[in-house]
Amino acid sequence: MRIVKTLKTLALLATLALGVATPAGASLYDITFNDRNGNVGSGQIDVELANNGYYAASGFLAVTAGQAGGYWNLYIAGGTTSYPGYIYSPARAYIYNNAVYPTGPNPQYPGTNPLLDEYGLLFTQNNNFNELNLWGNANGTYTLGGNIDGWQNFNVTISFGGTTITPVPEPVGTGLMAVGVLGVCVAARHLRGRFGRRPVPTATIQ
Repeated sequence: MRIVKTLKTLALLATLALGVATPAGASLYDITFNDRNGNVGSGQIDVELANNGYYAASGFLAVTAGQAGGYWNLYIAGGTTSYPGYIYSPARAYIYNNAVYPTGPNPQYPGTNPLLDEYGLLFTQNNNFNELNLWGNANGTYTLGGNIDGWQNFNVTISFGGTTITPVPEPVGTGLMAVGVLGVCVAARHLRGRFGRRPVPTATIQ
């Protein structure tokens, strides 16, 4: 029983080690802004790598104060493309592409290299008519524009100075898989040698 329990524990540890895998090339960006004019918010985007380019795959903005107050989701139904490509927003108030340039260079602004080009990211609310567009500028700053209730009445320059990046761990390699399996095999052999079968006593018939 002791051998079985030990082997089960080793097998479970090996399974857990082999099961920790996350897509490569992914990064999380935390967004915060405060323009000192009453517009305050934060959010996050998940940046993925596909077709040799990075794009925002999901995300949100939570505007806690200002004209665009509320929760906004990254709009991904229209797809993504890289600069100079662009896509029209559902309300046709903005053009966007959801492209991100975390490793540089930004093809439009290689000198200052902001994370976004002039088309940037699109965020919408449930009705898909209220829209926020976050884009990059030549001087490295960012602009957040809003189309709310049919009017573009929210336009403020913000900064990404407080942005933090959390890299997603790389997938577990085959080398670690081999080490895990080898460890279980070695432990099993060691345990068999230590707790192997005891000899069965024999009786001598006179």
